[in-house]
Formats: sequence, C-alpha cells, structure tokens
Amino acid sequence: MKRSLRVALLGAAMAIALTACTTTGTSSSSGGGSTGSSETALYGGTMTTAAASDPETFDPAVCTGATCWNIMRMVFDRMYDYDGSTSNLKLQAAEDFPTVSDDGLTYTMKLKSGLTFSDGSPVTAKDVAYSYARVLDPATKAGLAEFWKGIAGAEEYAANPTGLPSGIEVVDDLTLKITLTAPNSSFKYVLAMPAGSIIPADSGSTIATKPVGSGPFTLATFEPGVQVMLDRNPNYWDSPRPYVDHVHMILGVDPDNQVLMLQKGDIDLMGSPIPPAKFLQVTTDTKYKDQIVTIEKPSTYYLTMNLNTPPFDNPKVREAVSYAFDRTGLLKLVNGQGKPATEFIPPGVLGNSGETMTQEQNVEKAKSLLAEAGYPNGFDTQFYAWNVAPFSALAPQMQQDLKAIGINADLQTLAPNTFSELAGSGKAPLALTFWVADYPEGSDFLQALLSCATAVPQGQNFAYYCNPEMDADVQQALAATDPAQATADYTTASKLMLADNPVVPLYFGTKTEIRGANVGNYFPQPIWGWDMAEYWKADGSTARS
Repeated sequence: MKRSLRVALLGAAMAIALTACTTTGTSSSSGGGSTGSSETALYGGTMTTAAASDPETFDPAVCTGATCWNIMRMVFDRMYDYDGSTSNLKLQAAEDFPTVSDDGLTYTMKLKSGLTFSDGSPVTAKDVAYSYARVLDPATKAGLAEFWKGIAGAEEYAANPTGLPSGIEVVDDLTLKITLTAPNSSFKYVLAMPAGSIIPADSGSTIATKPVGSGPFTLATFEPGVQVMLDRNPNYWDSPRPYVDHVHMILGVDPDNQVLMLQKGDIDLMGSPIPPAKFLQVTTDTKYKDQIVTIEKPSTYYLTMNLNTPPFDNPKVREAVSYAFDRTGLLKLVNGQGKPATEFIPPGVLGNSGETMTQEQNVEKAKSLLAEAGYPNGFDTQFYAWNVAPFSALAPQMQQDLKAIGINADLQTLAPNTFSELAGSGKAPLALTFWVADYPEGSDFLQALLSCATAVPQGQNFAYYCNPEMDADVQQALAATDPAQATADYTTASKLMLADNPVVPLYFGTKTEIRGANVGNYFPQPIWGWDMAEYWKADGSTARS
C-alpha cells in the first residue's frame, strides 16, 4: 500500500530480462529528468520536503509506509536499484548483475570492492546475507517478508532463526550465493526493494532508531512529529552524488499546507500528492507550468471484502458489490487522476492483459443478486478508509453507492497506520485501499495481496482470500521464460480471482506533482518516488567539478 509514486514503466519484454542477464545499466544514473531552472549540476544547499506523517521506522526490513519508503532510499544501498525515471534495474552495491544458473534457481552476486557503511566499516557479503536472512526471522516482523520466502530453507529458518537459511551462502568477502526453491522471475526486483537494503551484520536491534547504511545520506536528527534531518554522506561511493548537503523533512504537514508551503518557497518537494481541493488552482496556474509533471503510476485503487466476515463469505453478495460503483464518477472526485480499472493488475506491469474483467455499475443487477443471496432488504456493515485524500473524497460517495443497492455501510475513516493495522488484523468487512507496484510484475499484486500465504493476520491480504488454483497460476507465471506466456498465466490467475470477487478494482492511478522552482534535475521515480541523490538546488553554492 505504500508510498506516493511512479511513471515510465518497463515493457513486458523487460520484465524478465535480468534473469537472462540482458538488463543494461551502470553504477550511476544520469537521471533523465527536468533540470528545473539550472542545467548545471550544483553542490550544496538543503532540499526541504514535507510529509503528512512520521516515518514508521528506520528499519528497511519493516518499512512499508510512504514517509519511511523515501528515507530508506536515501540512507541505504541495495544490490540493485532503478535507473532514473524508468523501471530498468541498474547496479548499486553490486559489481555486476547476478549469474543465474540454467535452472533459474541459483543467483551468484558480487559486491563492489571498497564500499563502506557510514560508520566507516566495510560492506561485505556477510552483511548482505545477514540483511536478507533477517527479513525471514519472524522476530523482525518484516511487513513484506512473503517476497523472500522463496529462498531455500526459509521455512526452517523461520522456525529456528540461527545462522543463515540454507539458501543463503557467503562464498567470500564480496560474493554471495542465493538458491531459490522454484524459478522466480521477480526475484531480481525483490532485491531492489527496501527490505533488500544492506545493513551491518548484527545491527538489527538498533537499526530502527539508529540506522547505519552505505547510502547517499545519513540520519542526523529525528524529532517525532517535527522533523527528520539527513546529511550528505561525504564518503558515498557514487561521487559526485548526492548533490545537496542536507535533506530536511518537515513532519505532520497536511497536503493542503504542503501546497501553500511550496508556493511560498518554504519547501522544495511535497511528500503527498496535490490534494483535490487545490488541484485545479495549482495545475491551471500558468506560473507553475514548468514545475508540474504528471506520471502514470503502476497502481490500483480497490475495495476489499473480507471473506471471513458474513455476509461477504457469500459469493452472491460479493458479486452484487462488484456492480455498485460508477468508476468514472469516482474519478471526477479525484480530478481525473487515473482511469477506470478494467482488471486488477495495472498497465505497465507484466500481467496486465488489456482485457475488461470488471463490471459496470448496475444498481438493479446488484439488488437482484443481494435478493438471491438472501438479503432482499440489504444489510448493515462497516466500511473503513484512510482519512486523507484521495480516500476522503472517494469513501463518502462509495458509501452512497452501496446504500443505493441496499447496503448500509457505517463509514469509519482512520489514520493510515491505524487503518493498516485494523484491516490487516481481519477486522474490516469492507476496506478501501490501494497498492503501488514494488516491482513491475503481476506477482506483486496477485501474490502479495491475494495469495493463500498472505491471508494471515497483519498481512496485506485484507480480503483474506485464498485460492490454491490462482496461486498455482501465479507460480507458473513466475517460472515462465517468455513474457507472453507469463502474461497469459497472470491473465488466467486474474480472471479466476475476479470471478470470486474478493476485491473490486476501481481505478488505475496517475499522479500530478509540483516541484519547487529551484529543484534541479528533478524526475519522479515510478517505483520509489524520489531519487534524492540525483537532485540539486539551483541556488546551490558550487558547480559540479
């Protein structure tokens, strides 16, 4: 559910390219974004940002929230990262892309030599192995641990987390070998997620509050509810990056005030999307024309129905709800920031079929289905949503749409973290949520959000949906070496899932951003959001040498 976020996505042909070791990239990125008011890279200055909420943690294995997600990219390195404004992988801490065995199970990776953490200690394969194993330790409470459970020995390690899982082997100081239980074309992307961040061995007990990484910035101060200050890492390996000396993140600023602060020049970047109430004012003002960019995010906004909560255990009830909503009408409430969802996997993600698998609004059909299910007079239920845009605009209208078919939904809006805890615990009969791709493959939607393995407390499967047949189709897609075959498998899985209606896809999101006039080389990153190491201040003090 994370972050805010993303644009120019990888095509299907790129989706499994790293397995064949054909992805291109270098250890540094040219950025590829707008240069703002300066075309010359500059050193110095402070990039000031604002966020609506505090970072939930500085532990990259635990981070899933929007605020900490951006911080993770600033403080830590991963073996691989995303290049500029694309979804192409590039080298980061790795010396080269992995050597993958013929059976697709074993990845051999080598670190760059000479990398150091911000405390001066060397980065070694032992640190990488520890970082990965720690994700699989239940005591870590890694929110996205499911992505890592394909590593051989993961289940045994979770039961007895000592040493390393059998599938993680330190070959030498710079070489690591990982063995999977089954071919997984998305594993390369898993290594580029926040949980793939490299931390010093045995630092798990302190990393959440005293993060030590090898990334472009270091944490200087954190005052809950007030601010985060990050300093440029002077020993960062990817010189001349980063360009700014400091990143100042002001906390607890609602999106409306973020717009006002940016317009006054008090901040350079907004951590939240432009709120609906300010959207037209900002986007139609010609003086901001060169500061605005609209991106297509690999994201789906959707409603979940908890299959463990009556009457949503009744397939007819769920089918009725699938006919309740006017997607075009909902998009008007968010200033057209998206397009109606025709399936669950969004465009730009391997597995999007381009077919229509969703239902148009049909109130009479919905009422008829409720009558067939034994609810001719409808029923009462609870409906939960975030208390921030765009959900604060969408949820009241959806409440009315449900009422029109006979469902009286008591709407409760909650802070994002509270919402996630409640929905994850299985206490939300209806939940309005969204997901932005962690990586551009369909497993990140079907497996992460709707698999049997994630139908557990505090997982992301708020519907508690489990269909082994769908899971098998996803596994087949992950083993495919041909993108067309993978798409076909994902399409089969999507149709099977949507026939059960555990979710109602509403729309695929876009995001319109405004940056400060003095932000140089700005581009939004489709997977991460910001690439702060690449940006500079046009009022910086010195030109790049």
